Amino acid sequence: MALLDETRLAAEKARRAKYRLHHVGTKLNEGELREFEALAAKRGQTQAELIRGLILDEIKHDAEGLRPSAEMVEITSCRLLVVNLLRPVVTGETLTEKAFDGIIDEVKKHKVRVARDRIKDHLAQR
Repeated sequence: MALLDETRLAAEKARRAKYRLHHVGTKLNEGELREFEALAAKRGQTQAELIRGLILDEIKHDAEGLRPSAEMVEITSCRLLVVNLLRPVVTGETLTEKAFDGIIDEVKKHKVRVARDRIKDHLAQR
């Protein structure tokens, strides 16, 4: 059996693909550096951990497409709450605390997706 057969080489290549071998860097001025160091300390992360997390978050957000603003998400969550709470009021149903908490949980789960969908719909109508 050869030490460097094709199977072992492929397995080694797959294993090494998981290693963090590539460097990405930038330069900051003194003020930016102080703010960056303060942010890393505040989050309890090393500079490298913070930068890596920021980069990966941006890649994820870019892959998802549109990123609604915090205001759009909160407006959407208010709209979802009103729509979901009005039906029981209008139909005369009593809303239990458990049902109310369920509505709140559902709104939290879906508000970003719904906000993104609303933006997509708006852009499609242009």
